[in-house]
Amino acid sequence: MIYSQPIVWTTRKIKHNQQHYIEKEASVDLYKDEVVTPFDRFPIKEIHDVSYRPLPGKLSFFYLHTVRGVYTYRVKSSPEDWIAEYKKIQIK
Repeated sequence: MIYSQPIVWTTRKIKHNQQHYIEKEASVDLYKDEVVTPFDRFPIKEIHDVSYRPLPGKLSFFYLHTVRGVYTYRVKSSPEDWIAEYKKIQIK
């Protein structure tokens, strides 16, 4: 693995007629030939670009632009280092 970017997402559960929000954590992992997320695997050749949108507050957005569409991930820390590593290995 070259680099790992922590991501978060929230799930909603209803228990005993009450709503509960549960925050889960995982990572988007960069390898020399693919990107692995908790939900998908993308060969490097299927990724067109990656981007980041910082927002005020705790969370920001990290985007994978792929042949299958744009995938959005919420991040608590800047993915700029992950993006820099991706740019080194991306297929032109």
